[in-house]
Amino acid sequence: MGRRLKKVFCILFVMFITYGCSSKKENPQGKTDQTNIKEFTFRQFAEKMSFTLTGESAEISEKNNTSVKKPSLSLKTATENIEITTGKEGKGEFDFVPETRKINKIVFTGNVKILYKESSTGKITMQGTCKKLTYLEADRMLIMEGSPFLESGSNKFSGDIIYYNFDDNTLKIEGSVNVQIPAD
Repeated sequence: MGRRLKKVFCILFVMFITYGCSSKKENPQGKTDQTNIKEFTFRQFAEKMSFTLTGESAEISEKNNTSVKKPSLSLKTATENIEITTGKEGKGEFDFVPETRKINKIVFTGNVKILYKESSTGKITMQGTCKKLTYLEADRMLIMEGSPFLESGSNKFSGDIIYYNFDDNTLKIEGSVNVQIPAD
């Protein structure tokens, strides 16, 4: 019986060493762990402007590129509120910097709709559409591409790309510029 016990012990020991030293499966290179979140909301506050990014769901990956379904962005300054939405097919992506815990870039694609409202009255002062909208936090700028169109009262603006700078409240239009400002 002692020999049999030694053989069983030796076999178990060899199996234990073999299993313990075998290579473990790891994530293949290029693949990252992802987290899916329903009803996503992210708020970021700064000195001159704050924003709230929401969406139906978010897929967060380790490589700082995160996608959001049915995104919505609300930008608030002292004088204006800007509401940016997409339709059901709309998608959003943003770059999150873990060290600062801030978003530095947001990109919406799909049928993007933009509403500019006065903070004090809630009155819509400008509205627009485009196929792609990029918000750059560091530059405090919106970039509208893909048939961008803005309308403020009876004034109409379109081109290949429209830039809106929050700091100096200016529009810059590039390529196929069309500006209609009727004489009163």
